Amino acid sequence: MKRWFRVFIVSVFAIAAVSLVVIQFYQTSRTFSINDNMFNVGVSNAMDEVIKQLNGEVVQSSVHPSATFNFRELDSLIVEELLMNGIDIHPAVGLYDGSQRSFLYSSDPQLEEMLEESPYQYSFHPAGVVSSNQLFITLFFPSTELFLQRHSNIYVYMSLFLVFVIAVMFIISVRTMANQRKLNMMKTEFINNMTHEIKTPISTIGLACEMLSDESVSQDSASRANFIGIINDENQRMRVLVETILQSAKLSNKTFKISPKPVDAHQIISKALDSFRLTMANRGGTMERHLDADPSVLMADELHLSNMVYNLVDNGIKYSIGAPHIVVSTSTEEGHFVLRVQDHGIGIAKQNQKHIFEKFYRVSTGDVHDVKGFGIGLNYVASVVRLHHARIRLESEPGEGSTFIVTFTSR
Repeated sequence: MKRWFRVFIVSVFAIAAVSLVVIQFYQTSRTFSINDNMFNVGVSNAMDEVIKQLNGEVVQSSVHPSATFNFRELDSLIVEELLMNGIDIHPAVGLYDGSQRSFLYSSDPQLEEMLEESPYQYSFHPAGVVSSNQLFITLFFPSTELFLQRHSNIYVYMSLFLVFVIAVMFIISVRTMANQRKLNMMKTEFINNMTHEIKTPISTIGLACEMLSDESVSQDSASRANFIGIINDENQRMRVLVETILQSAKLSNKTFKISPKPVDAHQIISKALDSFRLTMANRGGTMERHLDADPSVLMADELHLSNMVYNLVDNGIKYSIGAPHIVVSTSTEEGHFVLRVQDHGIGIAKQNQKHIFEKFYRVSTGDVHDVKGFGIGLNYVASVVRLHHARIRLESEPGEGSTFIVTFTSR
């Protein structure tokens, strides 16, 4: 996916998301207004029914001195009718005498001022008699806004949740596309590097076979032994390359298990180092080995342990400028078998060190363009270390080389 296309997609989504939020706020405002109207209609309908039911009652006042009125039932009657109209708020209730500018009754004396100014006032004529007294049933809803918001907020919350879900899915989609692009590039690079890596030993083996077919060379035992050694070394190199690819694919399966058994680690390490004889000779390099661990027997998988050593040494050779100098050593520290593979190559910067064990990751070599590899060697090493319940760490500085230290915590 091209960069301009990603920017276009992100911009379109951002505009759409902002527009959706603006529209939702507008709709919420309209919903709030509609709920307010419905609330007023509900209160009005409830009070119409209340007044109908009170039509036969009489209020004790100056107009009707002998009349009685059950004020205690007024609250429950109003609340009941409000509930029947979908309003579950218990309002403050008052019976207001407009001519005397006083309350004959109020459910909460502290709210009489609010009751007097309330817009919810309903004219009341006890027993259907119209008198000079201006009697009103007044209501005050202290939590009206909360009631309306509660009915409106559910839509707001649902909309925000859906916007959040869409945003998360969009981000996941963009990251997936970016990762897919990255994987495609890695796959292409992997195929190119694999072709180069395998092509080299095939060419070398082919050249050695041509030389052996020459009678003058085939009759010289020293030359014949040298070319046979070249074929053997290159064949070993190609075997390890193919084995690393196959085993790396297997190790990707978390259910994969190794087959550990008692093995002589020094013998395995020496055999792996011997396979670099031709490579080191061609590059004029040197390899030191100091195998001092005692005892040297480990509970390990021979094949994976051998491939692990090969990959660590091969990595050091690849990232060495000029003649490589590799030092492989073992020691016993606090009862643990410790393997060190040190090179004097270009080193690894701090920001790259945390990525070196990731699959297909390859450290940039700057102006050095002849470093080839699959980007799976160190990932394979890390997997082998994990399966052996060991630990691996890196000590490296740019320009000073790198040292990989593997500690086997059990034998």
